[in-house]
Amino acid sequence: MRKTGLRLALILPALVAASPGRAAPQLAPDTPTPARVAAAIAADGPQRALGRLADSDQFDTVTDGIAAADPAWLALVPGMAPGLDSDSGPAVAGALALALPQNARLVLQVLDARYAALDPRHVCARPFMRDAVPDVAGYVRRTRAALRRMRDRSLRAVRDQCLAALGPAKGAP
Repeated sequence: MRKTGLRLALILPALVAASPGRAAPQLAPDTPTPARVAAAIAADGPQRALGRLADSDQFDTVTDGIAAADPAWLALVPGMAPGLDSDSGPAVAGALALALPQNARLVLQVLDARYAALDPRHVCARPFMRDAVPDVAGYVRRTRAALRRMRDRSLRAVRDQCLAALGPAKGAP
């Protein structure tokens, strides 16, 4: 699964850039992209690659892509997991929580209880800063609805963990 995710991260941006009627954006050579981050993880390992992003104040680009539920950024999460630390882990967990109501299926696919930052019981318990979501009740409603629409049997257990971590629905006993 990790190799597939890294391959997807390497291929997907090229496919998107090559789409008809869409010009490839011109990026600075050091701007993180899913392909560049995947290559750095493959070459240097997740801890060093993520450390360099944090040192250069570019890790926010990664978490912004994850929070936006961008499939290319989400595909990198399993490969990043072993390199997440006390700074990057909470940032990724918060970004995954923000992505959850937008694309529950992709987020559930990358959750992994072996890593604290990716544990469904943590991610689904709203680990983001309160100012990131002004309407927390609305977030919970949208997230609960997105999770309930999930019918994929292979993701049922993680979906149920997320629903439990969200807590009871408002007005429920």
